[in-house]
Amino acid sequence: MNILKCLFRICATLCLIAGTYSPCFSDGSFFPVEVDQIGNSALSPNQRAVIIHDGENETMIVQVKYSGNVQDFAWVIPLPALPDETGIQIESDSIFTLLHDWSQPKVYMASATRSGGGGGGEGGSHDEAINEDIDEQAKVWQTLSVGPYDVQIISGNLAESVRKSLNDNGYAYSPSIDPILNFYIRKNWYFMAAKVSIDMQENGDNSMYQAGLPAIKVTFPIDKAVFPLRISEISSARKNEIEVYLIADHRMISDTYPTYAMNPETVDKKIRSQIEAQTENFSSGLACACNRITDPVQQGSLTFDYESIFQEELASHPSGSFIIEYVDYGYTSREGYDYTYPGSFDGFFDPYFPEDDHYMITRLRTVLSPDDMTDDVIFIPDPNGDVPLHLSVFINQYNPWQTAGFGLPFLLLLPIFLFRTFRKRYSRHILLALLALYLILL
Repeated sequence: MNILKCLFRICATLCLIAGTYSPCFSDGSFFPVEVDQIGNSALSPNQRAVIIHDGENETMIVQVKYSGNVQDFAWVIPLPALPDETGIQIESDSIFTLLHDWSQPKVYMASATRSGGGGGGEGGSHDEAINEDIDEQAKVWQTLSVGPYDVQIISGNLAESVRKSLNDNGYAYSPSIDPILNFYIRKNWYFMAAKVSIDMQENGDNSMYQAGLPAIKVTFPIDKAVFPLRISEISSARKNEIEVYLIADHRMISDTYPTYAMNPETVDKKIRSQIEAQTENFSSGLACACNRITDPVQQGSLTFDYESIFQEELASHPSGSFIIEYVDYGYTSREGYDYTYPGSFDGFFDPYFPEDDHYMITRLRTVLSPDDMTDDVIFIPDPNGDVPLHLSVFINQYNPWQTAGFGLPFLLLLPIFLFRTFRKRYSRHILLALLALYLILL
């Protein structure tokens, strides 16, 4: 009997705890993520963004990873300025794939000269503007449908009023998020709230998302490029991988988080060591002596593990640091050009920069815990200059068949000198055969 009483008391206690516990983002959250996803950026990190900044306006293409039912999904993105309705669109995630593949480290099996760069510095914080006019009511500036999302742009002078406006529209946030809301309210920012439309939920379309939902593209005026990261503290995974591509006039670094660059010489040495362990003298059998690329997605005969090198580099710097992995020029094209040369990206970035001009692509990546997300990421030109950074490894390829192949024809000439009858009868045929053999080898 005593045992039954004890079990009853334990069950009652557990039920009481369960009844009083309510996560602040149980029915929806900012940037919802259920599991850590580290070292898998080719599939997509927890958050990824393409930020295009022309000096006056920013176009931000942002995508997050989410796993769960669509009716539980809620996405709030702080914005420093009010966007025009036409400036909010759905964007294909193909631009992320293109930029990722373009900027991944590559191995070239040939003789070549490599170039690289480094740099990056550590920045400070930015000033916050405080709104002195207090209004207890939040204001809804825009309500629109964007692809699968129902979107609202709201603002307010009190965290409570903003939170109430969100909850009135189907969100479920507790007062625990007020400090984060106040962080943006003090700067007079807006909030873009997105939920999957009711029509999609009722039709049962895409009822479960296991990766990234459609990316949202939003354009707004701002003098410095920014990625709104602080709000992610509310519901991020324990380890949150973030990948950002900056498209601007200059090589960019963060002004609010420490920024470091991968060392091309270190990457070269470590990848070269990995390749050497897989092949002896880099022999390629019957392959020609032309340049060959070892596929960066590990589909070739030779493989290399760049991700472990990146994680080792990240761990060597203070927590909350961003790492620059790639910097290079891209080019806009003349009107009507067919975009056949590298760097044009099929004209995707042409509308943002002068015709027949160039821009720079900077790829930054990090892994942050919620405790690291103390500020938004503000980007500034790298004070060390616009130095390109390529993590490309060039390996001298030794091909024993190349020497043997060119020496073999001389052996075929021996019968001409040794046998007079053979030389008289077949000399013309042998010469033609040798010429054909040399052409094949070349």
